[in-house]
Amino acid sequence: MKVLVFIKRTPDTAAVVKPTPDGKDIVREGLAFIINPYDEFAVQEAVNIKSAKGGETVVMTVGDDASTEQLRRALAMGIDRAILVKHDRFWELNPSQIGYAIAEIARKENPDLVIMGKVTIDDYTYALAPYVAQALGYNLVTYATKIEYGDSSMKVERESDLGKETWEVPYPAVISAEKGLNEPKIPSVMGVMKAKKKPLDVVEMDLPSYTYEIVKFTPPPPRKGVKLLESVDDLIRVLKEEVKIL
Repeated sequence: MKVLVFIKRTPDTAAVVKPTPDGKDIVREGLAFIINPYDEFAVQEAVNIKSAKGGETVVMTVGDDASTEQLRRALAMGIDRAILVKHDRFWELNPSQIGYAIAEIARKENPDLVIMGKVTIDDYTYALAPYVAQALGYNLVTYATKIEYGDSSMKVERESDLGKETWEVPYPAVISAEKGLNEPKIPSVMGVMKAKKKPLDVVEMDLPSYTYEIVKFTPPPPRKGVKLLESVDDLIRVLKEEVKIL
């Protein structure tokens, strides 16, 4: 089975993110970056698939030269080779443009499965998997938490607002990974060393010019202080007079 994984370079979840003075971007100098956490589930799933069924795994991203750091980490986790679609200001691209790039690479690679995280934590777009499935004419299952792989189809358990659903989906397909699909493993020293020698191709691509503009980044409002209540009577008073839910 051939699996194509998409990952994105995003700010570290522990980093303090600040907007630039003009509000059009975030301050990137000195900011730590990681693989989008939900994309790590996709990477690990691809590694698990190869371990169980053989085949080839390919990881891709759309990004600048610094994005090779995240591609190399995916290679260290066990992916076979990597593709960087070069774009020096990739954070300004909208999901349709990123989805276009993924679909174009998928057409060349012809994978049985395209897998990515359910959401990117920087801009919280859930649109990539549906866009890619539509563009390729592949089957789609989102928010996957468990997958059983057969020879011609797979059974996918997914989260929904009404609970868990199980779908049987023929290949080829696009999957978006939810937390719980697997437990991403930290790359070993041997994995890191091997990753340095694995293929990493850089691709130039003309992306469509869809209308998209970031109007302004603003920091979240400051959190309110904690109020210590000394008795149940105080709690009832606050709920009645301040919160007003009683």
